[in-house]
Amino acid sequence: IKNVDVSWMVRAMVGKSQEGIRIEKSDKLIGEEVLRVEHLSLPSEAGGYTLEDVSFSLSRGEILGIYGLLGAGRTELLECLMGVRSEAQGEIYIKQSKTRFDKINQQIRKGLFLVPEDRKDSGLIHSLSVGKNLTIASLKKFAKAGYLSKRKESAAADKTIRELSIKVADKGLPIYSLSGGNQQKVVIGKGILTNPSILLLDEPTRGIDVGAKEEVFKLVYEISNKGCGIILVASELGEITRISDRIIVLSSGKITGEFSSDICCDETLVKASEANLKTQKVC
Repeated sequence: IKNVDVSWMVRAMVGKSQEGIRIEKSDKLIGEEVLRVEHLSLPSEAGGYTLEDVSFSLSRGEILGIYGLLGAGRTELLECLMGVRSEAQGEIYIKQSKTRFDKINQQIRKGLFLVPEDRKDSGLIHSLSVGKNLTIASLKKFAKAGYLSKRKESAAADKTIRELSIKVADKGLPIYSLSGGNQQKVVIGKGILTNPSILLLDEPTRGIDVGAKEEVFKLVYEISNKGCGIILVASELGEITRISDRIIVLSSGKITGEFSSDICCDETLVKASEANLKTQKVC
Protein backbone atom coordinates (compact mmCIF):
# COMPACT_ATOMS: atom_id res chain seq x y z
CA ILE A 1 0.00 0.00 0.00
CA LYS A 2 3.00 2.34 0.04
CA ASN A 3 2.15 3.52 -3.47
CA VAL A 4 -1.55 4.09 -2.70
CA ASP A 5 -2.84 7.55 -1.79
CA VAL A 6 -6.17 9.39 -1.91
CA SER A 7 -5.63 10.64 -5.47
CA TRP A 8 -5.01 7.09 -6.66
CA MET A 9 -8.20 5.84 -5.03
CA VAL A 10 -10.29 8.68 -6.47
CA ARG A 11 -8.85 8.07 -9.93
CA ALA A 12 -9.62 4.34 -9.65
CA MET A 13 -13.20 5.03 -8.50
CA VAL A 14 -14.31 7.76 -10.90
CA GLY A 15 -11.88 7.33 -13.79
CA LYS A 16 -10.12 10.68 -13.49
CA SER A 17 -7.99 12.72 -11.13
CA GLN A 18 -10.02 14.92 -8.83
CA GLU A 19 -8.94 17.18 -6.01
CA GLY A 20 -12.03 17.70 -3.90
CA ILE A 21 -15.16 19.32 -5.26
CA ARG A 22 -14.62 21.55 -8.28
CA ILE A 23 -17.31 24.05 -9.17
CA GLU A 24 -16.89 26.28 -12.20
CA LYS A 25 -18.34 29.46 -10.73
CA SER A 26 -19.69 32.08 -13.06
CA ASP A 27 -20.64 35.63 -12.21
CA LYS A 28 -24.12 35.29 -10.83
CA LEU A 29 -26.46 37.97 -9.62
CA ILE A 30 -27.28 37.94 -5.90
CA GLY A 31 -30.76 39.40 -5.69
CA GLU A 32 -33.06 40.76 -3.04
CA GLU A 33 -33.48 39.34 0.45
CA VAL A 34 -35.67 36.22 0.56
CA LEU A 35 -35.19 35.26 4.21
CA ARG A 36 -34.31 37.07 7.41
CA VAL A 37 -34.13 35.47 10.84
CA GLU A 38 -33.92 37.60 13.96
CA HIS A 39 -33.10 36.47 17.50
CA LEU A 40 -33.85 32.80 16.89
CA SER A 41 -33.56 30.72 20.06
CA LEU A 42 -34.33 27.06 20.68
CA PRO A 43 -34.75 25.95 24.32
CA SER A 44 -32.96 22.74 25.27
CA GLU A 45 -34.65 19.96 27.22
CA ALA A 46 -31.58 19.82 29.44
CA GLY A 47 -31.85 23.52 30.24
CA GLY A 48 -30.36 26.51 28.48
CA TYR A 49 -30.52 26.84 24.70
CA THR A 50 -29.57 24.66 21.73
CA LEU A 51 -29.66 27.85 19.64
CA GLU A 52 -29.35 31.29 21.22
CA ASP A 53 -30.05 34.69 19.66
CA VAL A 54 -29.21 33.64 16.09
CA SER A 55 -29.79 36.30 13.41
CA PHE A 56 -28.89 36.20 9.70
CA SER A 57 -30.28 36.85 6.22
CA LEU A 58 -30.33 35.04 2.87
CA SER A 59 -30.60 36.61 -0.58
CA ARG A 60 -32.03 35.36 -3.86
CA GLY A 61 -29.46 33.20 -5.67
CA GLU A 62 -27.09 33.11 -2.69
CA ILE A 63 -25.56 29.96 -1.21
CA LEU A 64 -25.14 30.50 2.53
CA GLY A 65 -22.91 27.89 4.14
CA ILE A 66 -23.38 26.87 7.78
CA TYR A 67 -20.27 25.41 9.40
CA GLY A 68 -19.69 24.15 12.91
CA LEU A 69 -18.61 21.20 14.98
CA LEU A 70 -20.90 18.34 16.00
CA GLY A 71 -23.52 19.65 18.41
CA ALA A 72 -23.16 23.27 17.32
CA GLY A 73 -26.85 23.47 16.38
CA ARG A 74 -26.59 23.33 12.57
CA THR A 75 -29.30 20.71 11.97
CA GLU A 76 -31.52 22.24 14.63
CA LEU A 77 -31.31 25.59 12.84
CA LEU A 78 -32.67 24.11 9.61
CA GLU A 79 -35.34 22.19 11.51
CA CYS A 80 -36.53 25.43 13.15
CA LEU A 81 -36.84 27.11 9.75
CA MET A 82 -38.77 24.13 8.39
CA GLY A 83 -41.23 24.02 11.29
CA VAL A 84 -39.97 20.75 12.77
CA ARG A 85 -39.17 22.45 16.09
CA SER A 86 -42.41 23.98 17.34
CA GLU A 87 -40.69 25.36 20.45
CA ALA A 88 -38.51 27.74 18.40
CA GLN A 89 -38.61 31.38 19.45
CA GLY A 90 -37.77 34.49 17.43
CA GLU A 91 -38.87 36.24 14.26
CA ILE A 92 -38.73 35.11 10.65
CA TYR A 93 -39.30 37.19 7.51
CA ILE A 94 -39.88 35.54 4.12
CA LYS A 95 -39.56 37.95 1.20
CA GLN A 96 -39.66 40.81 3.74
CA SER A 97 -43.04 39.70 5.14
CA LYS A 98 -43.07 38.78 8.80
CA THR A 99 -44.40 35.29 9.39
CA ARG A 100 -44.01 32.57 12.00
CA PHE A 101 -42.42 29.16 12.41
CA ASP A 102 -45.40 27.17 11.08
CA LYS A 103 -45.95 23.46 10.56
CA ILE A 104 -43.99 21.73 7.82
CA ASN A 105 -46.74 21.82 5.18
CA GLN A 106 -47.25 25.53 5.78
CA GLN A 107 -43.53 26.22 5.43
CA ILE A 108 -43.49 24.34 2.13
CA ARG A 109 -46.34 26.56 0.90
CA LYS A 110 -44.28 29.60 1.87
CA GLY A 111 -41.46 28.40 -0.38
CA LEU A 112 -39.16 26.48 1.98
CA PHE A 113 -37.99 22.89 1.56
CA LEU A 114 -35.57 20.82 3.64
CA VAL A 115 -33.33 18.07 2.29
CA PRO A 116 -32.58 16.23 5.56
CA GLU A 117 -29.25 14.84 6.70
CA ASP A 118 -30.50 11.24 6.84
CA ARG A 119 -32.02 10.63 3.43
CA LYS A 120 -32.84 6.97 4.14
CA ASP A 121 -34.94 7.55 7.26
CA SER A 122 -36.18 11.11 6.71
CA GLY A 123 -35.89 11.88 3.00
CA LEU A 124 -37.26 8.81 1.22
CA ILE A 125 -40.19 6.40 1.48
CA HIS A 126 -38.71 3.00 0.72
CA SER A 127 -42.02 1.33 -0.10
CA LEU A 128 -42.54 3.75 -3.01
CA SER A 129 -40.98 3.91 -6.45
CA VAL A 130 -38.48 6.47 -7.70
CA GLY A 131 -41.24 8.43 -9.44
CA LYS A 132 -43.56 8.47 -6.43
CA ASN A 133 -40.73 9.63 -4.16
CA LEU A 134 -40.12 12.54 -6.53
CA THR A 135 -43.72 13.76 -6.57
CA ILE A 136 -44.91 12.92 -3.03
CA ALA A 137 -44.37 16.46 -1.67
CA SER A 138 -46.04 18.27 -4.58
CA LEU A 139 -49.13 16.19 -5.36
CA LYS A 140 -51.41 19.24 -5.12
CA LYS A 141 -49.80 20.56 -8.30
CA PHE A 142 -51.13 17.54 -10.20
CA ALA A 143 -54.63 17.45 -8.72
CA LYS A 144 -57.85 19.16 -9.73
CA ALA A 145 -61.17 18.94 -7.89
CA GLY A 146 -59.69 16.30 -5.64
CA TYR A 147 -58.55 14.04 -8.49
CA LEU A 148 -54.89 13.30 -9.19
CA SER A 149 -53.74 13.54 -12.79
CA LYS A 150 -51.40 10.59 -13.24
CA ARG A 151 -50.38 11.96 -16.63
CA LYS A 152 -49.16 15.27 -15.17
CA GLU A 153 -47.49 13.51 -12.24
CA SER A 154 -45.69 11.09 -14.55
CA ALA A 155 -44.56 13.91 -16.87
CA ALA A 156 -43.16 15.91 -13.93
CA ALA A 157 -41.23 12.89 -12.65
CA ASP A 158 -39.80 12.19 -16.13
CA LYS A 159 -38.75 15.82 -16.54
CA THR A 160 -37.01 15.89 -13.15
CA ILE A 161 -35.19 12.61 -13.82
CA ARG A 162 -33.97 14.01 -17.13
CA GLU A 163 -32.92 17.43 -15.81
CA LEU A 164 -31.13 16.03 -12.75
CA SER A 165 -29.52 13.17 -14.72
CA ILE A 166 -30.85 10.58 -12.27
CA LYS A 167 -29.57 7.23 -13.47
CA VAL A 168 -32.61 4.92 -13.46
CA ALA A 169 -33.98 2.66 -16.20
CA ASP A 170 -37.60 3.09 -15.13
CA LYS A 171 -39.15 5.52 -12.64
CA GLY A 172 -41.37 2.66 -11.48
CA LEU A 173 -38.38 0.87 -9.95
CA PRO A 174 -38.06 0.86 -6.13
CA ILE A 175 -36.08 3.74 -4.68
CA TYR A 176 -33.64 1.39 -2.93
CA SER A 177 -32.46 0.10 -6.33
CA LEU A 178 -30.58 3.39 -6.88
CA SER A 179 -27.08 4.26 -5.74
CA GLY A 180 -26.62 6.65 -2.82
CA GLY A 181 -25.81 9.57 -5.10
CA ASN A 182 -28.91 9.03 -7.24
CA GLN A 183 -31.08 8.62 -4.15
CA GLN A 184 -29.82 12.00 -2.98
CA LYS A 185 -30.71 13.51 -6.36
CA VAL A 186 -34.24 12.14 -5.91
CA VAL A 187 -34.55 13.88 -2.52
CA ILE A 188 -33.31 17.15 -4.05
CA GLY A 189 -35.62 16.66 -7.04
CA LYS A 190 -38.56 16.16 -4.69
CA GLY A 191 -37.74 19.56 -3.22
CA ILE A 192 -37.37 21.24 -6.62
CA LEU A 193 -40.85 20.07 -7.63
CA THR A 194 -42.34 22.13 -4.78
CA ASN A 195 -40.89 25.27 -6.47
CA PRO A 196 -38.98 26.49 -3.41
CA SER A 197 -37.55 29.98 -3.11
CA ILE A 198 -35.46 28.78 -0.13
CA LEU A 199 -33.79 25.37 -0.21
CA LEU A 200 -32.30 23.98 3.01
CA LEU A 201 -29.61 21.33 2.53
CA ASP A 202 -28.35 19.37 5.53
CA GLU A 203 -25.15 17.46 4.65
CA PRO A 204 -26.29 16.76 1.05
CA THR A 205 -23.17 14.71 0.19
CA ARG A 206 -23.01 12.50 3.27
CA GLY A 207 -22.59 8.83 2.41
CA ILE A 208 -22.01 9.22 -1.34
CA ASP A 209 -18.82 8.73 -3.36
CA VAL A 210 -16.50 11.44 -4.64
CA GLY A 211 -17.88 11.45 -8.18
CA ALA A 212 -21.47 11.73 -6.95
CA LYS A 213 -20.50 14.55 -4.60
CA GLU A 214 -19.29 16.67 -7.49
CA GLU A 215 -22.53 16.01 -9.40
CA VAL A 216 -24.66 17.00 -6.39
CA PHE A 217 -22.74 20.23 -5.80
CA LYS A 218 -22.92 21.19 -9.47
CA LEU A 219 -26.67 20.64 -9.23
CA VAL A 220 -26.86 22.83 -6.11
CA TYR A 221 -24.95 25.60 -7.87
CA GLU A 222 -27.25 25.40 -10.90
CA ILE A 223 -30.31 25.70 -8.62
CA SER A 224 -28.87 28.84 -7.01
CA ASN A 225 -28.15 30.30 -10.46
CA LYS A 226 -31.88 30.06 -11.19
CA GLY A 227 -32.60 32.36 -8.25
CA CYS A 228 -33.23 29.98 -5.37
CA GLY A 229 -31.67 30.98 -2.04
CA ILE A 230 -29.81 28.03 -0.50
CA ILE A 231 -28.70 27.35 3.05
CA LEU A 232 -26.10 24.57 3.08
CA VAL A 233 -24.85 22.66 6.11
CA ALA A 234 -21.58 20.80 5.47
CA SER A 235 -18.88 19.29 7.68
CA GLU A 236 -16.06 19.20 5.14
CA LEU A 237 -14.21 22.49 4.90
CA GLY A 238 -13.14 21.92 1.31
CA GLU A 239 -16.73 21.51 0.21
CA ILE A 240 -18.30 24.43 2.02
CA THR A 241 -15.62 26.94 1.01
CA ARG A 242 -15.76 25.93 -2.66
CA ILE A 243 -19.49 26.28 -3.19
CA SER A 244 -20.67 28.91 -0.67
CA ASP A 245 -20.93 32.64 -1.35
CA ARG A 246 -20.92 33.40 2.36
CA ILE A 247 -20.30 31.27 5.45
CA ILE A 248 -21.73 31.50 8.97
CA VAL A 249 -20.05 29.58 11.77
CA LEU A 250 -21.99 28.17 14.73
CA SER A 251 -20.48 27.18 18.06
CA SER A 252 -22.58 25.97 21.00
CA GLY A 253 -25.70 27.39 19.41
CA LYS A 254 -24.33 30.88 18.75
CA ILE A 255 -22.99 32.57 15.63
CA THR A 256 -19.26 33.06 16.17
CA GLY A 257 -18.19 34.04 12.67
CA GLU A 258 -19.49 35.38 9.39
CA PHE A 259 -17.17 35.34 6.38
CA SER A 260 -17.11 35.87 2.65
CA SER A 261 -16.00 32.52 1.24
CA ASP A 262 -13.50 34.01 -1.20
CA ILE A 263 -11.35 35.56 1.54
CA CYS A 264 -11.58 33.08 4.42
CA CYS A 265 -9.36 30.04 4.98
CA ASP A 266 -9.87 26.70 6.71
CA GLU A 267 -7.97 27.84 9.81
CA THR A 268 -10.25 30.85 10.22
CA LEU A 269 -13.38 28.68 10.11
CA VAL A 270 -11.97 26.15 12.56
CA LYS A 271 -11.00 28.85 15.04
CA ALA A 272 -14.47 30.39 14.86
CA SER A 273 -16.10 26.98 15.36
CA GLU A 274 -14.17 26.51 18.61
CA ALA A 275 -15.15 29.86 20.10
CA ASN A 276 -18.47 31.26 21.22
CA LEU A 277 -17.55 34.48 23.00
CA LYS A 278 -17.19 37.06 20.24
CA THR A 279 -18.78 37.30 16.82
CA GLN A 280 -16.33 38.00 14.02
CA LYS A 281 -17.38 39.60 10.75
CA VAL A 282 -15.32 39.95 7.63
CA CYS A 283 -16.78 41.99 4.77
